[in-house]
Amino acid sequence: MKKTVLLFGFGSEEAAAAKRAILPIGAAVRAVPDEEQSRTLGSLLGLAEDEIRNGTPSVEGKMLLMAGFIGNDTDRLLAAMRKAGFQRDVLKAVATPTNIGWTPGELWNEIHREHLTMSGR
Repeated sequence: MKKTVLLFGFGSEEAAAAKRAILPIGAAVRAVPDEEQSRTLGSLLGLAEDEIRNGTPSVEGKMLLMAGFIGNDTDRLLAAMRKAGFQRDVLKAVATPTNIGWTPGELWNEIHREHLTMSGR
């Protein structure tokens, strides 16, 4: 799988800044527009047939999804994002065989819930 980062909920300037930060680590970066968020993550990554699910939840904040990362790629990406000024409010996830069947909003709900649990909120 090609090293890829999908961005959700980023404004155009934020997406451009994230792309500048991420491209040096050799990942393709794509800001996913709101109108494509009813597609599954697998279809957005080009790993599955285009599947659209209407009526699914929306991404309610900033989120990035990493796919095809190996070794210290994730650490390098997180360091690049911090150096570029992105705060911890960006939820981060790695593509898995389970979550590629989800929509971005379904993933956001899951990792947001996990984030709240881990932070004691």
